Amino acid sequence: MEEFKNQNLLQPLIQKTNTNSYENDHKIISYSSNQSIILRLFMVIFIGIVSLWANYEVSKGFSITIVNETIKGTIANKRFDLFYMSNDEATRLVLRTSKFVENILYPVDDQHEIKKQVKHVIIQLSSRNLTGPVIVNNDEFVIHISPSILEGPDYKRDMFLAFQEGMARIWLWDGQGNAPSSLVNGMVEYITSLASLSERVTSESESVKSVKLNRSCWKSKDKRTIVKLLNYCEGKKEGFFRRLNKEMKNVWHEKIIDDILGMPAWHLCETYNKFVI
Repeated sequence: MEEFKNQNLLQPLIQKTNTNSYENDHKIISYSSNQSIILRLFMVIFIGIVSLWANYEVSKGFSITIVNETIKGTIANKRFDLFYMSNDEATRLVLRTSKFVENILYPVDDQHEIKKQVKHVIIQLSSRNLTGPVIVNNDEFVIHISPSILEGPDYKRDMFLAFQEGMARIWLWDGQGNAPSSLVNGMVEYITSLASLSERVTSESESVKSVKLNRSCWKSKDKRTIVKLLNYCEGKKEGFFRRLNKEMKNVWHEKIIDDILGMPAWHLCETYNKFVI
């Protein structure tokens, strides 16, 4: 009888132990299941990020390297690190300004035939002020940015224009180096003016110099004059600017202007001079 009572007394204890064991096992299984779900979600997110990054890299069409060579502690150094390197703004600016130039110069239907092959763009904030914004080395294009740009009060706009000028020089053809520098500089300025948010292509109210009446009417040292001339030609023949760049891929000769406009270069200069007077 006593043995039976003892068994009754022990039985609840045994049952309780079994219940706790089941609950613990259930918690372990639940915890393990949650871990598995979290791991899967993490893998999905990771794969998504990698995929987006891969698509982003492919969409660029060329690799981009950002270099800061300025002296540490200077205003230019700090601003470039903070506003252009740490947040990848420099890369976005390259892509934005590049896209703008490409849309002007290279129509979709024939861009593969005439488009310059750009594989690598380097943005380099120089340790000293430079006059030449772009240096070309084989298939690598280096845009040297003067640190003085970052020291001004309107440095963000000035940086945008510097990037735009650099990318314009990269994408423009120059007749294998034989085109007049005044013309190439004017074409760069033309694109940069179009891209500027606060400026238009040389205003009607701005004074510009007349071009000499000869067959070298692209040699004005005043970039505004060349910009005005290019704008005038574009008005005479829509698509002139794009066609001019296309024809400058391999060679340069002034007959290119004759062929595009359907008139002699000297006649163009004459009509332009009457237009600006």
